[in-house]
Formats: sequence, structure tokens, C-alpha cells
Amino acid sequence: MRQRMFYALIGLALIVAGCSGNSKGSKEPTAKIGGSAPAFSVEATDGRTVRLEDFKGKPLVLTFMAEWCPCSNESAPVFKEAYKDYNPGGVEFMILGFQDSRSRFSEFVKRQAFPFPAAFDKGDAIGGSFGVLAPPTTFFITPEGKIQRAFYGKIEEKDKLYAWIDELIAKKAPVEEKR
Repeated sequence: MRQRMFYALIGLALIVAGCSGNSKGSKEPTAKIGGSAPAFSVEATDGRTVRLEDFKGKPLVLTFMAEWCPCSNESAPVFKEAYKDYNPGGVEFMILGFQDSRSRFSEFVKRQAFPFPAAFDKGDAIGGSFGVLAPPTTFFITPEGKIQRAFYGKIEEKDKLYAWIDELIAKKAPVEEKR
């Protein structure tokens, strides 16, 4: 019994550490800021095909999340609220399931009721092309398809997310911040 409890605690610690925003750079995405976002084509949870080029001409907030990750679950409401506020002005949002199973991610999408496209990243191939190492990781992509900002970790602060989206709309270079 003690051994099982020990392994359960170790497992929980690994899960929380795996999606914690306090990584000190060890889980930062490796995609180049200012470079082109890697092209992708994926089947969304609603069955339609979604490609990066579908968002050409519009700012895109692309987030890699996982059902098992507490940080993804804590970030989801802020992204839904931002979508409600920014999508009427042309900002697009998309969630990609990363380091998760298709069935768990589908349940996550249903439970969260995302009002924007969500798709499962089979084999973590899309995340790999962006250099994503762990969820949640968010990319802010310009209408021209360039990566303006990348952020690893949960985003619970509405003001922080909104400031980054405003930066994206204005296409201003991000100011490096200290965590």
C-alpha cells in the first residue's frame, strides 16, 4: 500500500511539473520568433479539415493543450473569453491536442465547449514542427503567417493574454518579459 501511494505521488508530481509554467526555459518552444509558422493540415473534432493556410490574412492564437494537464484546464476559460471578445474583430483561435490520447482530448474539448476549432495532433507531429515540448504552449501568429510570440505555460491572467493579442493585432514586436 505504501509503495502504491509513493508511486501515485511521484506520478502526480511529474504531471504537474510537466505542464507547469515555471520551467526556467527547459520547455520553451524552439520555433523561431519572426519565422514562418510551420504549415499543417489536421482533422478537427467536428470532422472538417483545418490547415494553417485557412487562417491567412487573420491573426491566429494557436494553443497546444492536453486533457490531463491542470495548466491546460486552468487556461481554457481565458481562451474562450478572449475568443468571444476578439473573434468578432477577426482574430482566430485554435486548440491542438498534444501529448494526449484522441479520446481524452475529445472529452476535454466537449467538456470545455470550445467555440473555435480544436483538433488532435496525432503523434504530436504538428507540435514537433513548432518545437513544442509540453502543454500548454501558445503561439501568436501574424496574418502573414509569422510567429510573433510563443509562450510556454498556463495563461490565467486575462490582461496578459489580451495584451499579447493586442500586440498581435498591432503587429508590434513583443517586449521580452521576465517571469
